[in-house]
Amino acid sequence: MTTAPALPSAKYTNVAIALHWIIALLVLFLLFPGEDFIKVHRGESLAGWQPTAHASLGVLVLILSLVRIAWRISHPAPPLPSMPGWQVKATAALHGMLYLLTLLIPLFGWMALAPYGAERLYPEAISFFKLFPLDVWPNLGEWTGELHELTGTLAEILIALHVLAALKHQFIDKDGLMRRMMFR
Repeated sequence: MTTAPALPSAKYTNVAIALHWIIALLVLFLLFPGEDFIKVHRGESLAGWQPTAHASLGVLVLILSLVRIAWRISHPAPPLPSMPGWQVKATAALHGMLYLLTLLIPLFGWMALAPYGAERLYPEAISFFKLFPLDVWPNLGEWTGELHELTGTLAEILIALHVLAALKHQFIDKDGLMRRMMFR
């Protein structure tokens, strides 16, 4: 099973492209330098700007991901360039997992605030950009934080695969796949 060759003008909409790159930048920041923002030792205060920044950006990823999924449902993807059927299936699976992780990672992180904050001072200080508090989930236990970390690690692996696959298409296959996600 192969797909039809992509037309040179076959691109995602500018809204889809903007959402992709904004979410990508936020996720990369949160997975790497932003990960240290949430690290507050037991007994210390969560009142600093860093925990709120991490949590706020995570919730922003969740909101933007919901918008992106709704946009994607209402605006079909442009056709893929010709490629083997297994690559088409792998592409769909990888994108599906990345979409799912942009929902699960922030949800698990949000759920982890209650058990994480229980051992730290001023957990109520964590808010969504100082607009409303984020510690609204019941304390479901430390497994939520473990899942937040595990899904983050899985995202790092899948993002690396996504980037490597895009580079393969750009420099080895030279099939124009990456043009679909670039602004006009």
